[in-house]
Amino acid sequence: MDIAIVGGSGFIGRHTARELIKEGHRVYIFDKVSPYLDSFFNEHDTCRLRYKKVDALDLQKLYHAFQWEAFDVVYMFAAISDSKENHINIQHAVETNIMSLTNTLKVCEELKIPRVIFSSTVWVYSVVKDREYVCEKENLSISNSDHIYTTCKLACESILRNYCSVRDIDYTILRYGIAYGPGCHPDTVLSKFISNALNNKPLVITGNGETYRNFLYVTDHARGNVLALSEKAKNKIINLEGPEKITLINVANRVKELHSNDIDIELTNERHGDYRGKQVANNESKNLLNWKPLIDFKTGSKLLYEYQKENFNNSPSR
Repeated sequence: MDIAIVGGSGFIGRHTARELIKEGHRVYIFDKVSPYLDSFFNEHDTCRLRYKKVDALDLQKLYHAFQWEAFDVVYMFAAISDSKENHINIQHAVETNIMSLTNTLKVCEELKIPRVIFSSTVWVYSVVKDREYVCEKENLSISNSDHIYTTCKLACESILRNYCSVRDIDYTILRYGIAYGPGCHPDTVLSKFISNALNNKPLVITGNGETYRNFLYVTDHARGNVLALSEKAKNKIINLEGPEKITLINVANRVKELHSNDIDIELTNERHGDYRGKQVANNESKNLLNWKPLIDFKTGSKLLYEYQKENFNNSPSR
């Protein structure tokens, strides 16, 4: 297949591109920043990978970029995913998260691209206030959202379903668990704790430490994204959630264990609208895609720690 990834230079996008190439697909990344082809992809990968600089907010340029090839599928990853960044500039977050999607859908309509795979998030389940265990069949009320990122993703899911239903485009919505691994966003809680430990700074937890995440290692995201090409995934919502419940206190203690150092843990005020965690069912991903997470938190956290430690030791300032 010829596959486009809008926002493919990001953390999950790069890993997904590499996994798609392994499966024999030709991949085209459309992003306003480079995916660092030389440092991340090997020579074999780059034979089946192309990159074009384009901002998904510019509909005309996006349309012209897509005329490069007759695409079979588009992955839509372009978004501002960091919760803090969404709060800092709400107008920019709304424009980026929503208009990047609608522009991509317009291009798919005009160029007769038959399918879109959209990256959503398990954060959308934060609107379910009365229980901890949730699945894809939940009725998610956007009026219960108390974070701009959650609101944007819920709006995008609705726009995608509505648009595709009237324009005869197949879709898949993937609700991701919290991604981590080498190269992840530095403000991801695990990455930030590791950076603080390496710099002999305290590990600062927002709230009482009982908030939790079901972290999902990035290669598990990438496998799930590739498996979502299945015909069985068409017009479905599918969770790709991590294998285990990890509280923020657990995260901090794991970093202390990896670092073998007496690092302080500090508690501070909880952030407004922060995702407190849900037990998200992976039934659809198992039944439709035969997918399950392969890397547990103990293994994945060690891989990320070793990566950040190596880069810390090799930094020019040291």
